[in-house]
Amino acid sequence: MNTTATTFALPKGFEDLAWLADWALPTERARHAKRVATPIEELQRVYDTLLPRIEGMIAHLDQFPVDALPPAEQNLMLLTLAFVEVSLSVELLHSPTVPDGFAPSRFEVHF
Repeated sequence: MNTTATTFALPKGFEDLAWLADWALPTERARHAKRVATPIEELQRVYDTLLPRIEGMIAHLDQFPVDALPPAEQNLMLLTLAFVEVSLSVELLHSPTVPDGFAPSRFEVHF
């Protein structure tokens, strides 16, 4: 669920992450597209915000069945998936895209 930060529901204790609502995208394809379209400085900001929180986010989500997450927890789960996408650029690539790689638009994921 992607909504504005003012209506973006998150579990108690994670409300300060509401400014990341635009990153709560429901598909890998959408998260990837956002990553490659975002400057590395912004990716670093998202990464720096989520890295110290990720273990607590996962611990909170572990209290619920993954196929029956309440809406606020669904949003939190989408932010954990966004962290995975962003961390690739920050930790390994140091770029939103793969340096000297194929254009992301040339790839299709089928599963």
